[in-house]
Amino acid sequence: MFNSIRKNRLFVDISANSAQIFITQLTGLILFYLSSRYLSKTEFGDFNWSMAVSSTLLTVASLGLDVIFVRKIALKDTPEHFIKLHFFHTLASGICILVMVLLINIWKQSFTQEHPAFNLVSISLVLLTISSTFRLSMMGFEAYKALAWIALVTNGIKLGFVLICSFWGGFTLNQLILGYLFANVSEWVLGYVFISKQVHSIILPVWHPPTYLKFIRESLPQLGVVLFDSALARMDWILLGLLSSSWITAEYSFAYRMYESSKLPLIIIGPILLTRFTKLFNSHEGISIESAKSVQHFFKWELFIVSLIPIILVSCWSPLMDFFTDNKYGKTDELCYRMLAACVPLHAIINYLWSMGFAQGQIRAIFMITLSVATLNIALNLILIPMYGSNGAALSFLIATLIQALLYAVFMNQEIIKLNYKNCFWVFLNSLLAIVLCQILFDNTWLQVFSAVIAYGLLAVVTKQIEFKPIRDI
Repeated sequence: MFNSIRKNRLFVDISANSAQIFITQLTGLILFYLSSRYLSKTEFGDFNWSMAVSSTLLTVASLGLDVIFVRKIALKDTPEHFIKLHFFHTLASGICILVMVLLINIWKQSFTQEHPAFNLVSISLVLLTISSTFRLSMMGFEAYKALAWIALVTNGIKLGFVLICSFWGGFTLNQLILGYLFANVSEWVLGYVFISKQVHSIILPVWHPPTYLKFIRESLPQLGVVLFDSALARMDWILLGLLSSSWITAEYSFAYRMYESSKLPLIIIGPILLTRFTKLFNSHEGISIESAKSVQHFFKWELFIVSLIPIILVSCWSPLMDFFTDNKYGKTDELCYRMLAACVPLHAIINYLWSMGFAQGQIRAIFMITLSVATLNIALNLILIPMYGSNGAALSFLIATLIQALLYAVFMNQEIIKLNYKNCFWVFLNSLLAIVLCQILFDNTWLQVFSAVIAYGLLAVVTKQIEFKPIRDI
């Protein structure tokens, strides 16, 4: 039995990817806790706003090449050549962003005083973007063990630097940003060394105009998706910073960061599903009925697991967060987080359908859906943020996410592998019933949490949301 588990490549990949994502998320949560507790709401809000703006600029600068790049590496399409080409692209886009940041500071001299974190955050994220060539290459090669080791080292550097500095001089915003910067430099170096050994060549940026232009043309349909995905992911943060205050931005970014942590199982499985679906739909042998059923069974378990963390956090949000943040972000963020938590299983459905659609080349449909939803999200934010602040941003995101899931369900090709809509319905109903019933029956918070998890598991078995049979390697 144990030998078969070890031989199951899917199990090994998920385990290794789980390790590196767990390390990254744990480090992020520790730093997130320290920053939310010890930084002022103004500093915390400015830091998160700067991260949102910088990451959006760099996402746009990627031109949609990242996903195309992973697919080419996964298919072993002259990997060394494309690695060097992508390295050139990340270097060039990073330099362009830094020039843009410089021009912003020249154009508005008060910008640094208004947003003191922005310049250092931008430099840190540019370094991370450049190192993405090697991180994405490892994903394409399915080198998840290497990713785990690099995550362990770089996150150790990040956390160690911040804790040592905090011990000697107290926790500050600049120390936090410098920790990220040093970690991103180390990720660049380690990734470079690994990929150089993998392809048996020194990786230098190469610009070959015909190939590069062909690469760009291939990514153009995906560019629209990337542009509007970034609008979906961070536009609420950016608009909050522009339409309200750093204080309100801090409250929303806290709830949103906890929402992102709630998606941990999805973050683990997402990258693996993309490479697996790509190979599955591009196989000359076609997809067997057995493989299709295996995928559906796998997704049942994924959807069940993905919903567990939101159930736990919704059940104990206010007392837990008030305790850890000294009453900064608990009760004030309760409604905001509940709306964001409802998006977690929706994003599992979206990721599943997106992976299938992308693997089948449905880029135009993906683009139109993303464009429509991003436009809707921006419009809702402009209306609801002035009225309801952070809760308005959360409501906008929930509505946009629900519409996005519905559009994917309608327009993605499900002829070969169908989405089980009945199972999706039961996930939401079971989650809601477990939370509401346990809060009615019990007064103690921790008893509510424990009983909600137990009730959710029992309801999942009764409604056949989960079935206890082995998951075949996809």
